[in-house]
This record gives sequence, C-alpha cells and structure tokens, in this order.
Amino acid sequence: MHRIMFGFALLALAGCSSYSEIARWDGRSPVNDGEIPVASFMTQNFSYQLLGFIPLCSGVPWTDGDSDVCDNFNVSMFADHATVDNNLVSLRHALKRVGSNRVAQLRTCEKDDSDWSLFLVNRHEVRTSCIILKEDRTK
Repeated sequence: MHRIMFGFALLALAGCSSYSEIARWDGRSPVNDGEIPVASFMTQNFSYQLLGFIPLCSGVPWTDGDSDVCDNFNVSMFADHATVDNNLVSLRHALKRVGSNRVAQLRTCEKDDSDWSLFLVNRHEVRTSCIILKEDRTK
C-alpha cells in the first residue's frame, strides 16, 4: 500500500513536468545581416529530487511530434532529464520544425526550489528561450 501511495505522490508532484512552445511570427524586418525573426521558442523542464540528490521524476525533452506546443505528462521516473543539454535537444527539434538553424538571444535559466516541500523534495527547473531566425530570401 505504501508503494502505491508513494507512486501517486510522485505523479502528483510531476504534474506538467515539461513544456515547449514555438510561437511563429510573420517577421519582415531583417535584423541580423539579412536574417528575419520567424518564431520565438521556449522550453521548460522540471525534475524533482528527494533530499536534493536522489532523482524521483523528471520531464522528458521534446524531440518529436508535429505540433508547435508540447504540454504533455511526459515523465521519466527515477531520472533527471532537466538539464541545459536536454533543453538544447528540444531546441534542435524546434529548429527542424521551423526549417532553420539560426537563433538569437539564447537564454537559459536554472532554478532550484525546496521551500514549498519543507526541504525534503527539491524542484529543479531549467528554462531555455530564444528567437529563431531565417535568411531573408526576398532580397
């Protein structure tokens, strides 16, 4: 019975453990030596650790699908996938979807939060965002 309750607690903790979004634009003004902004990208991935170092669950990086938004309950148990490298894997998928290989204003932020859980469970968040550029072919 305790194992079942522990499993449900982990699933409740995980909730929406990863989120990625491409917001497409109709950019027309060149910004970077003839490149135009065509979309913004943002991905956010969470992991939870017991006592700050024992992995409980983690969101899985966005690597497939044909939608510009991924807000899934895609969780890997007893793993920690909330890393900058895994967010860059999601960015590569977004670049492929948009048909580009150039970005500007790439930002990554990592944050740990254990205040809400009385220091037993630590939530680690990795957020990455950028603007996706394409070559201006109207010249």
